[in-house]
Amino acid sequence: MTYGLSLHCREGLVFLSDTRTSAGVDNVTTHSKMRVYEVKGQRVLCLLSSGNLSITQSVMAFIDRDIEKAKENPNLHNLLNQPNLFETVHYLGQRIREVRRVDADSLDRAGISFNSNFILGGQIAEQSPEIYQIYPEGNAIHASRESPFLQIGELKYGKPILDRGFNYETSLSDAVKFGIISIDATMKSNVAVGPPIDILCYEKD
Repeated sequence: MTYGLSLHCREGLVFLSDTRTSAGVDNVTTHSKMRVYEVKGQRVLCLLSSGNLSITQSVMAFIDRDIEKAKENPNLHNLLNQPNLFETVHYLGQRIREVRRVDADSLDRAGISFNSNFILGGQIAEQSPEIYQIYPEGNAIHASRESPFLQIGELKYGKPILDRGFNYETSLSDAVKFGIISIDATMKSNVAVGPPIDILCYEKD
């Protein structure tokens, strides 16, 4: 289990995730669930993942494959050349479905559900910053001013503090504080979520 959180306020975006992975009480390790992609002066993207680690790593591998191929063929669709965040999310959904086509049947035979969730957010050029949550089926929802945060993984312990105090008008520095309290509350209540914690604070533009 993991906990990934993204917050959208007027001043920018905040992303947080823990790094604990567990395959049983005697097999606990750390692995970052946050990846940041940047094209200087053009776009900054943050990708959070939760769920089955082999599935999420396969999705990441397909993303890396396309980025590498695009170095030789710039017209090849990849995470870093989509015209907007919505199309970027659509591209990610296609990669999730690609992994599902390859692995879902064998996982199903082993009694393992195709469990992977992602948060993708950031800013492209002069467009507004956005955050999206992408489900195992590849479909997505996006945050709004009325619902300005998205969570994946073990979310129930960290949600009450956000419901009580965070909103779109919260300052960026206070958004970081809310995120840290939210993830700390989760770590206190669930041993499957643990440090170190990855944080990205992105100021708009």
